[in-house]
Parts: sequence; C-alpha cells; structure tokens
Amino acid sequence: MTSSTSAVSAALALIALIAVKLSHLQALVIFALVISVAFGFLGRRQPKERVKYILWTLLLFLLVGVGIGWAMYPFSR
Repeated sequence: MTSSTSAVSAALALIALIAVKLSHLQALVIFALVISVAFGFLGRRQPKERVKYILWTLLLFLLVGVGIGWAMYPFSR
C-alpha cells in the first residue's frame, strides 16, 4: 500500500468517526448555505451586494427544495 493510499484511508476513517447523522432538512440547509456563499463570492464584488445575493440565493434554494419535497410527498406512500 502506498503512502497516498494510506493517507486517503486514514482521512476516510477520520471522516467516518466525526460523521453526524443529519435529517434531510438539515442537509438541505447546509447545502443551500454553502452553495449560496460560494455563489455570492463568485458572483458579486461589493460586500453589500454580496450579502444580499447570498441571502437571496439561500432563500430561493430553500423554497425550491421544500417545494420539491412537498410535491414528492404524495409519492412516498
């Protein structure tokens, strides 16, 4: 086994140890927050515009995600 393979396996073992079990809603919020911050930093230059864009995209991600979940609910039974 090479050193890079052992480093990868050690990193995966560490991630497995600190893994947290999230609900679907918690995972959606974390995903939406991370992607919104990335979009804000990539899409806007001024800090004020950046914050407004981050909040707007976060709201849209959450609304779309909850809307899709609501639309899929009847099919879960």
